[in-house]
Amino acid sequence: MAKVIVKFKETVRSHITLQKACTSIGRTSANDIAIENLAVSRRHAEIVRLQDRFLLRDLHSSNGTYVNGLRIVEHTLCDGDTILIGKHTLLFIVDDALALAMVAAPKVGHDPDTFLRSTMEWEVPVVDADAATTLLAASVDSPPAFLLVRAGSLEQDRYLLSAEATMIGAADYADIRLTATNAPAVAAVIRRRSTGYDISPSEPGVLLNKRKLITQQPLEHGALITVQGVIFEFRAWHEGGLPL
Repeated sequence: MAKVIVKFKETVRSHITLQKACTSIGRTSANDIAIENLAVSRRHAEIVRLQDRFLLRDLHSSNGTYVNGLRIVEHTLCDGDTILIGKHTLLFIVDDALALAMVAAPKVGHDPDTFLRSTMEWEVPVVDADAATTLLAASVDSPPAFLLVRAGSLEQDRYLLSAEATMIGAADYADIRLTATNAPAVAAVIRRRSTGYDISPSEPGVLLNKRKLITQQPLEHGALITVQGVIFEFRAWHEGGLPL
């Protein structure tokens, strides 16, 4: 099942499960996702389900629809994509084995060491089915972990990862705010699942253990995440509630 988490600045407003063939987004209450903000058009955008894909379409809105910081007309959504409509953020999340179909298809001409970007979507490498299944447990019952800031200057020196999704970026609505002048609105998203945590890039340039992060990867205790010059260390917890 896929869903969107609707946020305004740092406040989560709603969780919407994408059960319909077409989910409308706009300012009026007639929409499936109603956003009462003058920057949002009456019929702003829609999310269309096409078998194992979700297509986001802008409906000629006045102020545009943005995905991962780029204005789009149509965009095939990927797990972890951040949609900006007006001043609201919609985080697209896939919670179950549907994600296998969304990421497992091979891409022609893919170089597994680099990011490839089309006007429509991120290119992603083939993912081992067993590993992907492990990543796709659909709940958030795992013990909370946290990030330690090992290098760089942020508001805090550690961040508890207790939410279902934690966004790292420069936007006001990001959970971990980056201060670099060239930092993207959202650089990466950390997901909490029943089996642990994983991280997905929203922009190129994110490193996991000093290697380019291309697609969703699990986080292990001691993993190093580098975003815009800031280095985080991922710390897991014992079942008894004590940090490792």
